[in-house]
Amino acid sequence: MKKYFSSIIIIISLFFAFYYLKEKSLLDLSTINVGKYFVLSLIFLFGGFVMSAMSWWYAVKIHNIKASVNEGITSHGLSIFAKYIPGKVWTILGRASKISMKHNLSVSELSFISLKEQLVYLLSGLIVSVVPVYLVYGLSIFFIFVLLSAIGLMLIIFNKHMHSLFIFMIRKIIKKEPELPLINVKEGFKLSIFSFILWLMWSTAFYFLGLSFSDKFSMNLGFAFPVSVVYGVLALIMPGGIGVREGILIAYLTFASFDIETATYISISSRLWFFSGEVFLFLFALVFQINNKVIKDV
Repeated sequence: MKKYFSSIIIIISLFFAFYYLKEKSLLDLSTINVGKYFVLSLIFLFGGFVMSAMSWWYAVKIHNIKASVNEGITSHGLSIFAKYIPGKVWTILGRASKISMKHNLSVSELSFISLKEQLVYLLSGLIVSVVPVYLVYGLSIFFIFVLLSAIGLMLIIFNKHMHSLFIFMIRKIIKKEPELPLINVKEGFKLSIFSFILWLMWSTAFYFLGLSFSDKFSMNLGFAFPVSVVYGVLALIMPGGIGVREGILIAYLTFASFDIETATYISISSRLWFFSGEVFLFLFALVFQINNKVIKDV
């Protein structure tokens, strides 16, 4: 059963991915405006997804696990749709299970590394967005909320006392010990290298997507995307952040003087656009896996 565990996750996650997109009416291709800016957005979007796979591989590597780049890409890419399975644990568990079987390690050990990388990924998204949010909104409630979120998450994962306090509070609420790693600053810096690159690429990608709808879309607005993705991931109940991400993008763009119709159009289109990036990474990883098997059989 353990041998087929990762394959089962892939099949289930694909089902849930299409189910939720269909239920939310996000499979309408007519919402996408194809042009030179849209093509540029896809290039940066796909590049960011490759960086996300590299970030996972590097997280495994710095924990002295000799996984190849190929293994990092395939384990991350083939489990990319696990985020749509209700319960965010599958995002962490999916990619960990494949490498654990390959290197005869416990899934819990790899999942802990996966969780570390995911936390730094979220923190990096907030950090790269703080200044752009200030440039768009100034010293507003929204800016303060993003800034405090970044500071709070940073303290929880890097500061021993705040980490212990947070664990204590969560334990009182859910009545069990939560699994939340404490990361030292040096390790956090190493884990953040690829994350910062991917957020910059995705922000640039969203900027070009926005330009395909309106020529008044500024680069600062591109950083609405990391904020929406981060809070979408933190919304534990909604699979893949569906609904949460769109709501944040609509609010962000509306407050930046876009009319509600245009903001909604960009927001809804961005979901299918981002999903195309997930499909790209899944197929990219699948090709890597097939090539690896062919080479072994030769």
